[in-house]
Amino acid sequence: MSDVDPAVSVRLGASGARRLVGLLAEVSRLLEDPGPLRLTDEQTASLGQGIDRQELAHWSRSLAAELRVDLRP
Repeated sequence: MSDVDPAVSVRLGASGARRLVGLLAEVSRLLEDPGPLRLTDEQTASLGQGIDRQELAHWSRSLAAELRVDLRP
């Protein structure tokens, strides 16, 4: 992953990585949802730790996509 600080290393098995992909994809969907399933501003602030809704959605969607590529056989 090119955006990861080289001092940080995370090891995930394939099943854990697939779970993380699903979680990140769902979070980005809930951030962008225009309806009643949309995460609240308070939830977004808590998850994003200061990152705004749009940036957090983009980050989670991008990371999910990058992990998906790495999981392809």
